[in-house]
Amino acid sequence: MQNHPIEHPVSLSEEQSDLQLSSNPDDISHLVCCRQMTWRTAFCGAQGDTINVAAETICTMCVEQAEAMWPGVWADPESFCPVDGRPCPDEHDIDLRIAWEAGPPQA
Repeated sequence: MQNHPIEHPVSLSEEQSDLQLSSNPDDISHLVCCRQMTWRTAFCGAQGDTINVAAETICTMCVEQAEAMWPGVWADPESFCPVDGRPCPDEHDIDLRIAWEAGPPQA
């Protein structure tokens, strides 16, 4: 099974600033589709401005929405997108997208 790379947005509008990085395992994290043009709106509809790379707890409404979009999505041992059913990109591609979304390091 071949993973599909993430298509990076060409440009961000002026309203969209870089997302902030967080590594707080105590925060409740939300799910987004990695192929969406923006990672600001979660499956549950929540708006966010942070990527939590140490997530341990996922929003229950996001999990329920993913299950509603693709029943059985969590039962499959392979990671695939509940939005379109395609295999999720590998970790390297996800890391590249996180770097893209977070922008250059802040001084």
